[in-house]
Amino acid sequence: MTGVSERHLLFRRLSAALGRHGEPAGAPHPAEPTSSAADADGRNVRFSRALAATGGVVLSGPPEEALSALGETLRAEGVTALFFPPEDGDARRVAEALVPFGPFSLTTGEEVRGGNPAATAGFRTADAGIAETGTVVESSRGGKTLLPGLLSDVHVAILPGSSIVERMDDAFALYADDPPRNISFISGPSKTADIEQTLTVGAHGPKKIIVLLV
Repeated sequence: MTGVSERHLLFRRLSAALGRHGEPAGAPHPAEPTSSAADADGRNVRFSRALAATGGVVLSGPPEEALSALGETLRAEGVTALFFPPEDGDARRVAEALVPFGPFSLTTGEEVRGGNPAATAGFRTADAGIAETGTVVESSRGGKTLLPGLLSDVHVAILPGSSIVERMDDAFALYADDPPRNISFISGPSKTADIEQTLTVGAHGPKKIIVLLV
């Protein structure tokens, strides 16, 4: 396989992971957005601004650009290993497509929990985002693990734009019928100033949060 075809395959993988695999080739786009689409776009913009204000990073756009930007950001953070929940297909596809851009290696949440010394990025598909606060919402619903957002040095949350809600109450409403045992609300990198009022980043979780907005 040539280098060109390898890159083409990687971009196809990322496109699938970003939710484009369900869109027919050449599908027409509406000439003008509907009011609901405009509302969704507005929530996406507010979410991105709010998360950036807390020190988080939002990446979006064509798969080629998103993949390149994500790889560059992870390299800048010193990341060498990537992990994802085995049952999270979108997270797996993004991480696997990203490997040659590091180069990065793949590891597991169990290895990270066991003390893997590598600088890691943990990938997971988020349940929702909150536009008002720029918060990423993840839960244990369906037996999903929260390890990528708790143990990694950098957390990469894959967030469909359609899953962004306006306020915290809207996010809680998503779980009203079947409350999960654990819910994680991530608003920017983990921080604390408890010790001598000195700000420490990454004290209780990732030092950086990256949202791949799809």
